[in-house]
Amino acid sequence: MNRSLLMILGACGLVVTAAWYFVRPPGSDDSIATAAAKTAANPASNARGDITLPQLAQKVLGLAPAPATRMVVPLKSALALEFEKAVQLKPFYDRYIANPEAADAETKYFAAVAMETCIGRARGSQGGTDVERERFQNRLKVNDPNNPQRLEAFNRVVAQCEGFAGTNITAAEAARLYAEAAAAGNPGAKIAVAANQFNEQARAATARGVEARRLTEDQLTLVRDGLASGDPFAIQRAGQLLTWNSTQLVDRNLGSAGDPFNPRDWGAAWSLAACDRGANCGADALRVLNGCAYQGACGYQTLEAYMQFNELAPNVYLAAQQNRATILDAIAQGRWDWLGIAAGSGRVVTTTTPAAGTTPPGGTRGDPAAPPGTRRPGG
Repeated sequence: MNRSLLMILGACGLVVTAAWYFVRPPGSDDSIATAAAKTAANPASNARGDITLPQLAQKVLGLAPAPATRMVVPLKSALALEFEKAVQLKPFYDRYIANPEAADAETKYFAAVAMETCIGRARGSQGGTDVERERFQNRLKVNDPNNPQRLEAFNRVVAQCEGFAGTNITAAEAARLYAEAAAAGNPGAKIAVAANQFNEQARAATARGVEARRLTEDQLTLVRDGLASGDPFAIQRAGQLLTWNSTQLVDRNLGSAGDPFNPRDWGAAWSLAACDRGANCGADALRVLNGCAYQGACGYQTLEAYMQFNELAPNVYLAAQQNRATILDAIAQGRWDWLGIAAGSGRVVTTTTPAAGTTPPGGTRGDPAAPPGTRRPGG
């Protein structure tokens, strides 16, 4: 009797265990991986090509679907469109070098971006070499169905700087081109100049803290001028500068409702706003390619889907959507106070006269202190 009872209890335990296994909440790792593996093992189940890894994640995890596609403002020039879809950046540098005197602001801007992106490559590495590719392949998991996509994405990422090996380019030269392009009216270059000035100011500063790392009024003027154009390159650069590189928005209330600044919500919002203004936010966007190559997050057809399902928590994504609209509305209406960059919101620089015989910070003995963003010869 005891033996029969044990057998009955054991059978019940198996039933309960099996029931729990099939009704348990799926984990974000094994459920998606299993579904992806089944799809890869049985191509016929996806013969129509109507299910992707992001859709699997949405289905298995019960996430809300991505919002309907927003209206995208086309890029304003053929050169900008060519740059956004370019596999290699060297041609944009070559175009400038071929005739520097006749180069317009846009030609100088994209040449500077290419230089800034590929300075490391110009020191001797071609990028995409057999050794580099082999090293990357050795990091991939055996039998991972995403390996072909990851390798393809990797090749696209490293290809952007091919051809720069042995080319003598410097950060100073790129900064000069940005300055010339900004003087000629290029909006993205204006933000780049403001960022360069801020970085120089931050390196030379002796003060620390939030206030010391805000932008100056002159830098904010450049940022507003660049953003007023609605240029996607300006929006991308402004988002990076305001959200991550400086403390301009720290302790500030933003938007029409005056909500506290949160870099997670606003960083994503600037990227999405740039998408709406014509930035390349498709499957070949650099951020999407990097995510596939180095994280194995492949199958995303848009940057927004990649961010929603791979980078952002649901609440952060919803906040980013609201802030995205705020950014575009603020630019359209000139409501710079909504973005924390209105006139008068810059860094307050206090100039003091040093006592005789002392050495002021950043200056020389007996001379007035060097203003932020300037360097003395030999300093």
